[in-house]
Amino acid sequence: MTRKVQKLQRASLHNPVKVEVSSKYQTVEKLQQSYIFIPSKYKDCYLVSILNELAGNSFMVFCGTCNNVQRTTILLRTLGLHAVPLHGKMPQPKRLGALNKFKTKSRSILVATDVASRGLDIPHVDVVVNFDIPTHSKDYIHRVGRTARAGRSGRSITFVTQYDVELYQRIEQLIGKQLALHPTVEEEVMALMERVTEAQRIARMEMQTAQEKKRERGEEKGAGPRSKKRKKEKIDTTEL
Repeated sequence: MTRKVQKLQRASLHNPVKVEVSSKYQTVEKLQQSYIFIPSKYKDCYLVSILNELAGNSFMVFCGTCNNVQRTTILLRTLGLHAVPLHGKMPQPKRLGALNKFKTKSRSILVATDVASRGLDIPHVDVVVNFDIPTHSKDYIHRVGRTARAGRSGRSITFVTQYDVELYQRIEQLIGKQLALHPTVEEEVMALMERVTEAQRIARMEMQTAQEKKRERGEEKGAGPRSKKRKKEKIDTTEL
C-alpha cells in the first residue's frame, strides 16, 4: 500500500478494517518434502526408480526446458511408463489433450515445464518430482504447490546434482526449513542402468528425427517461387 493510497483511505473511509497477508514464502504442513543428491549422469535412472517405487500414484515431473520434457517423456514411454508432455512449444489443442489425459487419470505421469506450475486446476497430484531444480527459488513453491492441495497430503522429491547445490541452498533458505533425504538403494537403482541407457538412445534418435522433419518443413515453407527462380538463375550462370 503506497502513501497516496493511505492518504486516500484516511480521506474516504471511516473506521476501515485492514487485512494483511504474510509475504513470507512457505509450504503447507501436509507436504512431505525430500531431496536426493545424485550425480547428474544418473538422473534418468533415479527418476525411473522413484516412479517404480511409488507406482500407483499420479506424478508431475518438472523439467527445465521444453526439449528435456520431450526427451524425458519419450524415455519413460519407451520403458512402458504412461507419460504425457506439457510445455510452451506445444500447440494449444495438444496441451489441452495432454492435460485432459492426466486429469482423467488415463495417464499417471505429466512431464512439464514451469508452464504447468501455476494457473492449472489439477486436484489429484500425489507426487511432484523436481527432475531439474528450478533456477528461481520461488518457482519451487509453485511447483510443489501442485500437490497437498485443499487439506490433502502430498509428497515432493527434488533432484540435486553436483551442479545444483547453491540453488538447493537458496530453496531451503526461502522456505525456512531443511528437506529430508529421500532413502534410496544405489544397487537397485543401478540395476536399471542397461534398460535406461537403451531408452536414452531411442529418445535421442526420436528427438533427432523430429528436429530433421521440422527443419525440412521449414525449408519447404520458405522455398517460394522467387527463391526457386534465384536458384535456377544461379545454376544457369554456373553452366555458362
